Amino acid sequence: MRTFRIAVAVIFAVLFSGVFAGQAHAGENLGAAFDDNSDRRFPVCDAVMDVTKPPYSAKGDGKTDDTAAIQRALNDLMGQHRILYFHNGTYLVSKTLVWSKKNSNGREAWGFNWIQGENASKTIIRLADQTCIDPKSPASIMWCGGYGSADWFHNYIQDITFDVGRGNPGAVGLQFYSNNTGAVRDLRIISRDGQGVTGLDLAHRDMNGPLFVGNVEVRGFEVGIRTGNAVNSQTFQHITLSGQSKNGFENSGQAIALRGFRSENSVPAVCTYGTFSLLDAQLIGKGGAEWLPAVVNFNGGRILLRDINTIGYARAIADVSTPDFAAALRVTGEDKPGSLGPKITEYFSCVPLNPFGGAKQSLRIGVEEPSRTPWGDPAKWANVDEFGADPTGNKDSADAIQRAIDSGAATIFFPGSYLLKTPVMVRGKARRLLGVGNWIDYNKLLPIDFVIADGDAPMVEIEHFAPINGGIEVRTNRTVVLRSVECRKIRLAGKGRIFLEDVATDNFRVNAGQRVWARQLNIENEGDHLTNEGGDVWVLGYKTERGGTLLHTRGGGRSEVFGTISYTTTAGKLAPMFVTSDASTFAFFSEVCFTGDPFATLARENRSGQIREVKSGEGLPTPYVGLPVKK
Repeated sequence: MRTFRIAVAVIFAVLFSGVFAGQAHAGENLGAAFDDNSDRRFPVCDAVMDVTKPPYSAKGDGKTDDTAAIQRALNDLMGQHRILYFHNGTYLVSKTLVWSKKNSNGREAWGFNWIQGENASKTIIRLADQTCIDPKSPASIMWCGGYGSADWFHNYIQDITFDVGRGNPGAVGLQFYSNNTGAVRDLRIISRDGQGVTGLDLAHRDMNGPLFVGNVEVRGFEVGIRTGNAVNSQTFQHITLSGQSKNGFENSGQAIALRGFRSENSVPAVCTYGTFSLLDAQLIGKGGAEWLPAVVNFNGGRILLRDINTIGYARAIADVSTPDFAAALRVTGEDKPGSLGPKITEYFSCVPLNPFGGAKQSLRIGVEEPSRTPWGDPAKWANVDEFGADPTGNKDSADAIQRAIDSGAATIFFPGSYLLKTPVMVRGKARRLLGVGNWIDYNKLLPIDFVIADGDAPMVEIEHFAPINGGIEVRTNRTVVLRSVECRKIRLAGKGRIFLEDVATDNFRVNAGQRVWARQLNIENEGDHLTNEGGDVWVLGYKTERGGTLLHTRGGGRSEVFGTISYTTTAGKLAPMFVTSDASTFAFFSEVCFTGDPFATLARENRSGQIREVKSGEGLPTPYVGLPVKK
């Protein structure tokens, strides 16, 4: 019999209530893996700003101070849907590089910025030694904005090492900010002498996210990764931390989903309150860790752990209600079988709910990841402008783009924004459509802009568009990957595998028999958000806004959601948050509502005509008994 599995808890009194409960294979793809270490090069065009070329002329020789050159380039970049490109080299800076609210022409920038290195291990931005010496006044190598609202969209930093040098105890590697879509990928953030405040700081401003962090390594600093504040959620995959002096990953109230985590530290690997999903982790304790827990969940936080392996720690998790972090480290006993470790198969900080009783664990839908299209020589790409497309978006470019796709090239490059008056078919040998964060069909003249049809390539990737306003239709059984795309309509008319990474869309429907894996999925429409008509849907990091059912699973489908958050801004009383009809759903989820209209019904299950509901505030599970604290 299909069933709906859910755990529910109230956090932060009235403002923060949640639906909780909780996937991956132990030991699989743990931590950052820079296995594709090829150089990333782009065609020479106006959309790619080379920081080493005039008028910027950064040297990248590790000796010249390139601060002014890079800052000038950043000022020109803001909000332009372009790429600021760094060739391999070491770019020395002596103060914080700032993303401004307006570009150098005075035009307001609402995000849409992309910083791209040639190679993650060979493109280095390094802070000059002994330039940030006061930990009480920390400063970052790069500060990426955030201006008092959640409207700083589609920002990216990829394939770069941020190096805080030596003698900089007040240094922060990177302060990143983005909303709806945005990511840092394939980054190293290092301290040469271990000093520094934070490696990756995502808590420097409120309302940061939703965003995605993938394939990132942090070495040194007091804290490797810092997150905080109640909205808008942050999703992580393949993270490696080592050499921190306070905490590896520190979360202060944010909704976090993390899969594929490796930590080697003499301090706790994770310290969190808020909502935290942790899947597939290898937590290795070094000297001194034998007295500490690997994971600290405190101050009323809610946590899910699945397939966690700890080595060298006193216990796997200290799950305590005390707001005192120091006290949380002095725990003894065991609050739930399995929390002591060293291995945890599945752990919840509160007892999961199941409206019909029975099993109270996750579904364990198998997790898959797509292969990546080889980057390739840009001289062999098909640049749509060279086929007659208009990058200003003033003239119809559909025919020119179709010729580029049919040219036989594997990668089709879009360096501008484009008007379409007829749909474009993705077919033949075309394997990747790569934009620069630009728009397609701005005025939404078409119901569908791109039709992914049958073709020679077994997989099609569409990357870095914001937005595709008409939409995408998948009319094939080929594997399709959408990465860093805002597309208000994604219509599935085939049965192939679908991978979504850092995608914003509306009213997404999955067909019977289809398999979908999503990482950082943002859906904001009123009404039904995500519908599973009988397929398998696995989501790491699901952020929503507005009222309506957030996930409806029916027809024997299976759905798993590991975090993160409903930012309920309208009409929460109109529909249940989760609906299951003769199917299976597992959700570890939370809600933030500041309007006084949160979801009234958290879950509704229809099992063979019998309906049961979980109302907000009713039948809430109690946390497991907290651990005693050593005096």
